[in-house]
This record gives sequence, C-alpha cells and structure tokens, in this order.
Amino acid sequence: MGSSSFRFLRFRPHPPRHKTSMQRHILRTLPRVQANAFARATVVTAAKASPVSLTRRFSSKVPVKQTNLLINGEFVPSSSGRTFETFNPATEEKIADVSEAVNADIDAAVAAARDAFEGPWRTMSAEDRGKLIYKLADLIEENIDEIAALEALDNGKPFHVAKENDVKLVLKTLRYYAGWPDKIHGSVIPVSGPYLCYTKAEPVGVCAQIIPWNFPLLMMAWKLGPALAAGNTIVLKPAEQTALSALRVGELIVEAGFPKGVVNIVPGVGANAGRHLAQHPNVDKVAFTGSTEVGYQIMRTSHVSNLKRITLELGGKSANIILDDADIDLAIKQSQLGLFMNQGQCCISGTRVFVQEGIYDEFVKRTAEAANTRIVGDPFDDKTDQGSQIDEAQFEKILGYVEKGKEEGAKLVAGGKRHGSKGWFIEPTVFADVEDDMTIAREEIFGPVMSILKFKTIDEVIARANDSEYGLGGGVVTSNIDNAIKISNGIRTGTVYVNCYDVFDSNTPFGGFKDSGIGRENGELGLRNYLEHKTRHILRQVPRHSSAFAVKTAATAFKASPLVLSRHFSAQVPVKQTNLLINGEFVPSVKGKTFETFNPATEEKIADVAEGGTADIDAAVAAARAAFDGPWRTMSAEDRGKLIYRLAELIEENIDELSALEALDNGKPCSVAKAADLGLVIKTLRYYAGWPDKIHGSVIPISGPYLCYTKAEPVGVCAQIIPWNFPLLMMAWKLGPALAAGNTIVLKPAEQTPLSALRVGELIVEAGFPKGVVNIVPGVGAEAGRHLAQHPNVDKVAFTGSTEVGYQIMRTSHVSNLKRITLELGGKSANIILDDADIDLAIQQSQLGLFMNQGQCCIAGTRVYVQEGIYDEFVRRSVEAANARVVGDPFDAKTDQGSQIDETQFEKILGYIEEGKKEGAKLVAGGKRHGSKGWFIEPTVFADVTDDMTIAREEIFGPVMSILKFKTIDEVINRANDSVYGLGAGVVTSNIDNAIKISNGIRTGTVYVNCYDVFDSNTPFGGFKDSGIGRENGELGLRNYLEHKTVIIKRPEDSMP
Repeated sequence: MGSSSFRFLRFRPHPPRHKTSMQRHILRTLPRVQANAFARATVVTAAKASPVSLTRRFSSKVPVKQTNLLINGEFVPSSSGRTFETFNPATEEKIADVSEAVNADIDAAVAAARDAFEGPWRTMSAEDRGKLIYKLADLIEENIDEIAALEALDNGKPFHVAKENDVKLVLKTLRYYAGWPDKIHGSVIPVSGPYLCYTKAEPVGVCAQIIPWNFPLLMMAWKLGPALAAGNTIVLKPAEQTALSALRVGELIVEAGFPKGVVNIVPGVGANAGRHLAQHPNVDKVAFTGSTEVGYQIMRTSHVSNLKRITLELGGKSANIILDDADIDLAIKQSQLGLFMNQGQCCISGTRVFVQEGIYDEFVKRTAEAANTRIVGDPFDDKTDQGSQIDEAQFEKILGYVEKGKEEGAKLVAGGKRHGSKGWFIEPTVFADVEDDMTIAREEIFGPVMSILKFKTIDEVIARANDSEYGLGGGVVTSNIDNAIKISNGIRTGTVYVNCYDVFDSNTPFGGFKDSGIGRENGELGLRNYLEHKTRHILRQVPRHSSAFAVKTAATAFKASPLVLSRHFSAQVPVKQTNLLINGEFVPSVKGKTFETFNPATEEKIADVAEGGTADIDAAVAAARAAFDGPWRTMSAEDRGKLIYRLAELIEENIDELSALEALDNGKPCSVAKAADLGLVIKTLRYYAGWPDKIHGSVIPISGPYLCYTKAEPVGVCAQIIPWNFPLLMMAWKLGPALAAGNTIVLKPAEQTPLSALRVGELIVEAGFPKGVVNIVPGVGAEAGRHLAQHPNVDKVAFTGSTEVGYQIMRTSHVSNLKRITLELGGKSANIILDDADIDLAIQQSQLGLFMNQGQCCIAGTRVYVQEGIYDEFVRRSVEAANARVVGDPFDAKTDQGSQIDETQFEKILGYIEEGKKEGAKLVAGGKRHGSKGWFIEPTVFADVTDDMTIAREEIFGPVMSILKFKTIDEVINRANDSVYGLGAGVVTSNIDNAIKISNGIRTGTVYVNCYDVFDSNTPFGGFKDSGIGRENGELGLRNYLEHKTVIIKRPEDSMP
C-alpha cells in the first residue's frame, strides 16, 4: 500500500447509518393537509431541539479537555512527540494540537487490547459488561451539551443537530447494546448418532475500528456498542479532522470503569496510523466506515499476516424516486432532508432525485425555491439549517463537481457557489435536466448538490436506479402502495424509504449491497459481525470400559457394509459427462481445450475433460445473472425447495455410480465415499430443501409511529470453488444454502476431481432447475478460478481450499467490485488426550481423526497432545493401530486408506516426513510409499515431536500423525492455541470439568469431546484465525448467502404499536 493509500480517510467518511438493510419507510397515505404538516414537522424537528440556544456559551470557547492518546487506560502523548492540528471548519481557525499516533503507538494499543482480551474483560460476566456500557451512556448524557458542542466545533454541523440527532442516537445505541451481553446465546442442535451438539458464540478478539468525520460520535457508538457487548476489545482510530469528541468520550470510558486496554483511542493520519492498524498481525477484525476507495484498499491489503474479519460501511449514490401521484409538498420536504442533511456529507444522501415527467417541472421549480430558503451559517446559531463542509479539500472537491455538472450540460437552478467569505460553506445546490451518464449522477459527491432526473415508467426508473455500483439506500414518494412495494422490492439497496427519508434507530440494521459495503451495523445483525461460533460435539452414553464401542464407532463411521457395493465399477466406472454445464446445456470449451484427469490409485488416465477458460467463465456468469434476474428470482420458496429435494432424490437413486466416480477420481475407498460422503451429500441437500420457506425477517420495535421489519434477500451470483478432497460433499455444502436462499451459481470443481460434479450437473438438469441457475465449469485454478473469483458480475465468492489461496482471494477478488466472501481453509488441529481418558477410545478416535480420507482433511487431528502419564502406552498402541490399517485398492471393501490425490501431494507429504526425521522427531510407524504403483503412503506416526518442528506447525494434508507430550491443562491449552490456524480440536477425557475447560479455552471453530470427525448438515463448520471466514452448514451457513433489507412503515399515530 503506497503512502497515499488511506488518503480518502481525510475526506470521505460515511455518514450516519441508521437504517438497516432496506428501510422502506412507508409513510401511510395521509390527506394532503396532514401530509404537509407532517412533512414540515419532520424536517424542522428532525434537526432542531428548541428555540433556545442551550450552549451559546460554547460558541467561541468550547472546552477542549483531552488531546492525547488513550492507550491501556491512560492518556499519553505520541511516542514520537508528534502532533497534528485540528481546525474549526466554520471559521478556518485552529482549535488544538492533537497527539498523532504513529506505528509504535498502534502497536502499544493493540498489545493493550490483546492483554485485556486475554485477561479481565474476557472473564467478566455478561451482566457486568452491560452495566459498563450503560454507565458510559449515562456519562455521555450528563455531558451532552459539551459533547455536542465539541462535535459542532470540530465538524461544522449545527449544534442543535449534533445534540438532538447525533448524540441522542449515540445514547440510544449504547443503551440498546448494553442490553445484549446476557442475550448472546448458542443453540442445542439435534444431530444423528449418540452425540450432544451445541454451539457457543464467542467474541472475535481484538477489533480495529476506523471511523469517519461526518458523524464522529454516532459512528463511534455504532462500532463500540456491539463490539463491547460481544466481549471484544478495541483500538479505535477517529478521523484526524474530528478527534476531539472521541477523546472526550475516551475520558468517560475511563471514568465508567472499563478495564484497562478494553478501549484504546489513537488519533492519527489515515495513511500511516490507519493503514498500520488495518494491517496489524494481532488484530482479528477491522470495522471501517468511510469511502468505497479506502474500503477496497482495506479488503486488498489488510491480510498481510493474518486473515481478518472485515465489515465495511461505504459510499452511496442513492436514488430518491418521486412519482406523479406523490404529495408534492411531502416530496419536496423529504427530498430536501434526504439530500441536504449534514451538509450533504452523508453516505445515504438521496443525491439522484428521479421525478416522473408529469410533475417534473413543478418539482424542479419548488425544489429550487426550497433550497434558496435554507439558512447556511454559524453552527451555534439555532436558526442555521446547514453548517460548513468539513475542510478545504472537501470544499474544493464539491465545487469541482458543481463545475463538472455545468460543463456536461446539467442546468444549475439553485446555489452552486461558496457561501460567505470565511469557513467552508457551500450554498444548497440543485441541478435539473441531469442525465444518467453525467459525472454528478454517477459519482459520490458528498456535499449539498442535488441532481434531478426525469423518468416515465416505473420499470424504467427501477433499472436506472440500479445502474450504479452503489447499493446503500433509496427512497420513493407515492400514494400508491402497489408502486411503493414494486419499487422498494426492485431496488437493490440496503435501505429504502417510502414517503420519508433518514429515519434511523439503534436496532434497525444499516448497510449496503454491492460496493456500498459488507455486513450490517445496528441491531442484532450488527452484533453478529463481532462474534465467532464454536460447535461442540460430545459423545454421550459412553460406558467406562468402552473399547468395544470405540472399535465399532471407528469401523462403522465410514463404511456402509462388508459388501463391496460398487465392485462392478472398479475397472469401468461409466464417465458420462466431460463438458461444461453453462445455461442448462453441456458444451465444450470455447477454445476447445481439454485437460486429463487421472486415477490416483493406478496413475492411469480416466478421461479428457473440457477446460473452462475466461470466455467460458464469462458465459457462465452471464447465464447466472440472467437466471437471477429472471425466473429463479420469482420462483416461490416452496418450488425452490422441491427442486433441491428432487436433486437429493436423484443423487440417492444414482448413489453407487456417484460413489464409484468419487473413488475413481479421488482415490478414497468407495465404501467410505458411499456411506460417508454421499450419505452426507443427500442429507445436506434435504436439510436445505426445507429452508426456502423458513427464511424469515424480523419485526423490530422502534421509536415513533412506525412498523419496522427486516427482509432477507439473496446476494446474487455466487462463485463457488470447491476442493478435491471431498468433491461432492463440498459441492453440496455450497449448493444447498445458496440455492435455498435464491442465489444463482457458477461452480468450479478442482481440476483433479471434476467427474462427479459434472455427473451431478446432469442430475441438476434432469431435476428441472431453470437454465443458468447452476453452471459447472471445470478448469485450472490459476486461470478459470482466478477469473471467476475476480469477475465483476459475481457478487459472492465461496471457497474451500488452502489458506494460501484463501489469502489470494481476499487480496485480489475486489478488482472491480466488493464481493461477499466466505472461506473454509486449512487447519492444524490439536487432539488432546488426558491421563484419565479411556485409552481404547483415545486410540480409535485419534486414528479416525488423523487418517480419515488419507489425512487429506482440513480438520485432521494432526497434533496429538498426550498427557505424560499415558504417553508411552499411547505411542505404542498408536503404532500398532497404524500398522494394522489396510492401505490399497479403493474398490476393495477391506481397504481403510486409499491413495493420495496426485503425485504433487504425494511428494509434498513425503517431504514433510523427511523434514520430521531431520528435525529430530522419532519415526515410529510408516513413513514410506506403499506399493509401487499409485500414490499410496503408509500411515505414519512420529513421537517425541516438539512444538517448533515443521511437522507440528504446518499443514501436511496427509497421513502423518505427530504425538506431543504435555503435563498440565493450562499448558496444553496455550500450546494448542499457538498456531495460525483455528479450525478444529478434540479432547478425550472422562472428567467433565476438564472437557469444559479445554473446549472453552481452545480458539477453534469445532471441538470434539470423546469423538472426532462428527459431521451433520445442521451443525456449523468453519474456523477461527487463518482457518477461514464464515460458517458452512446449518442456519449459519445459510446466512452467508443473504443480504438484509429493513422496512419501516409509518403507522397512524393513534394505532397500537
């Protein structure tokens, strides 16, 4: 990232986000007189508290009490001694010198936050966390005049707006989240087999929060509230233009009694402090509000040394649509509020005002008149409607857009110049006769400039409104409820207002589609951004002496029966399809290219498969987009579910063939493929077939005469890139939730294992899915995979594979649009065996946990920590068990372990074995090639392994077990967590206290107790740290494929809430 990478932090933060997903504020049709009165009241009272200037005494001497950095509970100067100046934008006069955080200060703040997270804050009760957040709200309220005055002084907004809008919403937001800590619950999940399964929500960790200058305190509250409620710790960087109010709140955080290091506040320059904070290796999450340009930079560059969870609330170019049947008085008032609020420095500003031709001329005339009556001036004057822009850079930028509008032929009908001769004031500006291709109609101006465009039909205006890379907000003014619903459903934005604008509340989600951001702020959805989910499986009803049960469990977990159910396919599995599935048809590659696929057990060629290239990917994405905008989007939820269920039935009807294809292409035992892989494929698809008509929104109580509810919508076109180790199962894990949610798909199977995916493609066509809903394009990852992940018409990428490729996807997918991304990546799971364990059970479960699928499993329990009291016996018996495993022909029913996937993986695994021997680990079993043909490796066991050895730190992805010795539980928890990965773990013990302590202490997405490799379609699966982002399976897996809109309907004042 260059020196100017975060330059936009200086002048394009993004305003108050109080609307959630798609807030359609439907102001019920009122008689004209009532509507006019309501409109006037809305505009006037939304921004003004009373005719009395409560803080006039602050107008020229607001007390600036704090200018230092808050690090570890203390206010300190910058370690470099550097400061920067902050100015009053209304007078251009200097206010104060503020300590400038440099890299060393960021490091200290992050270290303090990490210590607090690992210390008193993590163990504080939920009730006590809530009390502290509530106390902070009380202290802000006690100092509301001072804080509002600081906000006006530093930002230039009218004081009465800062107090009545900004700070009061700050209080409401903090009090809302103060009530959440003891309501963050997990779920108990019914699963097949003798298991108790439940989930637990945990904090993400250390959160970097970078807030803008347009709503400094409100954006601070929107981020502090949910992060603290969830139990995270924070390093917050306010914008350099508006650091004073954040530092004053920092004093109140200390006064409230938060433990040291829980909240750290480090003002600094975005290009330095902001960049270092966003890229810091000890930060687990970045939450940013600001420009889309900087949002892109954060997505591309934050993953320098670790994968971070990221939420972005970015720019907008919102369309405010006025229909002929609108109450024109209401339309004028709401469009003025929607554009000029906060001096137009608001991400959701209704800057593109589309007016239907029947009232266009009158609307333009009256809008110009209304703009000319707005009072621009002193932020501390109660009569002021509009204060100053934030600084000279923003001031000049806005005036540059005004000139560009005139140059390109728009008609300037109001404003367009500087107001006064001092301070960064700009007249309320209105352009008429604006065309869609003009710069002022396409780029975010972030200032008081309204563009009025004419339209004829509703279908036309929906298409034009959606023709933008942004998708934050929109509005519609109409007296016709059918039109209101059609437009608000048709616009792809996170918030839609109907007959109102800028209605916000602390519990209504706010965020955008497309390039307007990722994730939501406010409400329960805002809280979810700050949580990880841990799934626990506990083997129940285990007899004390359970060796017989343990053996049975391991032997039957992945074998259907002693019969070789697919022996007749062993030498001649039918390969029915090798072409690409695009738009419902199987076609060769555009360039006619093919690649060979091989049987890894024999090293013999199976078939030539069409190789998808960039042109094929383009065609598949276009087909998926057409299907998304066409029949699939309008199909009923019931019918979507029936299609998914039908696919499951067809797979079940062809289970022998598909299992054999999987074994042929992948090398795994056919009996395992049928009983485990295909069994779970069918179960997963049936599980998600039941979801489409159960995807519900919520009804949310908010202040005022409104009915508020949320609506979940599909993300759009999803790129799904699946691995070679569980080809069909990973396909089902991705297809199921994406289809249930109403998305369309372009799926790229691994080039090593395309055959089973293509055969399922034939069944997708047979099931009757509309053309283009599912497209399957085999190809080489470096070409087809990269092009698909970076494609500008793809809305989401879901990837399962290596952590290295996961990093590349996070860094490079956002070439032309911001994509939603879920990653299920690598692991180095610790399997912990305590002295009190049933050793028979421990041996069997550790063998299963490591050697399943030839060790080619992301959650493999490759680091086996054994307590010293049973260490020697465990090593001896593990060697015996490993040597007893049958390695060989995937189509032989006696086979326990098939071949590795290919020569590359084979050589990589043998290289790790040599490295283990070289570094001093004791090879006690295996370690060599098995046989002379096929990529088979003996089950391998190392003893006397230490944590610093390569085989104990890097993911091997093969049948290599490392056994390490430990003494105490606290020790082993620390050693297990000392890894970049956090996918899974296991513990074998007869002591419930030890089981709970270890499973709570390990930072991983899944923990197995007295079992391993238990999977079910409704149990969330995914990792902490570098093991991935997001979850697959269950309801959490479904959420990855949904966007959220908030709908707010104005109800009669005298109705029941």
